[in-house]
Amino acid sequence: MIIIISCNHFPDDERIYYKQICSLKEQEYPIKYFTRSDSIIDMSDSLVDHINYSKDISIQSFIKIVYQQISRIQKISHVQIHETELLPIFKKVKYGFSKSPITIYDVHENIEALYRTFSNRIKLLKEVLIYWRKYKEKKNLKYVDKIILANKPVNDFPYSEIDKEIVVIENYPEIERIRKNSINQRKKNSIIYHGHLGEERGIKDLIYAINHIKTSFSNILLTLVGTFRTKEFQREITSLIEQLDLKQTVEIVEQVPHSKIWELLDKHCVGVIPFRENPLTQENTPTKLFEMMASGLEIVTSDLRPIRQFVQDSVLWSEPGSFISMANAIKRALNGTGNPQHIAYNYNLIEKKYNWEKRKELYLSLFSIR
Repeated sequence: MIIIISCNHFPDDERIYYKQICSLKEQEYPIKYFTRSDSIIDMSDSLVDHINYSKDISIQSFIKIVYQQISRIQKISHVQIHETELLPIFKKVKYGFSKSPITIYDVHENIEALYRTFSNRIKLLKEVLIYWRKYKEKKNLKYVDKIILANKPVNDFPYSEIDKEIVVIENYPEIERIRKNSINQRKKNSIIYHGHLGEERGIKDLIYAINHIKTSFSNILLTLVGTFRTKEFQREITSLIEQLDLKQTVEIVEQVPHSKIWELLDKHCVGVIPFRENPLTQENTPTKLFEMMASGLEIVTSDLRPIRQFVQDSVLWSEPGSFISMANAIKRALNGTGNPQHIAYNYNLIEKKYNWEKRKELYLSLFSIR
């Protein structure tokens, strides 16, 4: 039995379920999948027993409940977690079983960069809290056997000072996701962004960019797909759209099951990654880059180091935080929509390098599955 635990992701998360769990299912391993989410999606089937708990319960209570559940299982080979907050369960796992399961810590994002980006505390207090968080993480790492990083480090390699097996397994799409036959389905002058909706993602810059070029293109449409990080930012964006008279130009689509994202991408011509420059975007490569490449979109993206690790001349670059630069790049993308050289080159990168099939074997090897 393999145990997979997540406390902050949707049950149908692209990385956790569609990549990792589905790869384990192909090997016919029984899986107990615990989530803490307000989603009502049930991912259970003949091999996966999915148990979801409400986000109303604390993470500490979630850990306690999950451990009570798994302590009744006689044979557990591996336990994998997907958030730093869940590390304390590994101590219970290591001491609670006669034959200790292998513990795997999947680090989706650089935790320090995440906190530096979103914390509004004064500098001294922020540094103290970052030190404390890192101390607590390091304290629990002795109960970790293997570490997965979702991003190739741009700066210092994390966890290099500890003697653990560390692998980088990016969140690449499957080869089957390449949409070479969908080009004729796309709506003219249509632009899409999908993912978290927050100020740090440059969403406000993107709206200003669309407003800047709206008179240059007939029936231009921007679709924003995702969940707002805060209610306050949602109100701010809604107000901005009304203020700029963009209600017929900007469409906001709430979070959809990830399997439906591909259908939305297929209907658009241009994909935009409008990120501002901050500690988080300086460290993490957005999964949406590879999804847009596989979908055959012309891509406009902020010029950030983690993105430049994977693409160079097959996307259109814009200056982070500059809506004018972004507007000009989007204008070039719309004028050259379907640039065959860009799209063909990006398809080739997905087929030859940036696909889940290239990472699946490495992931399965952590479970001694070949």
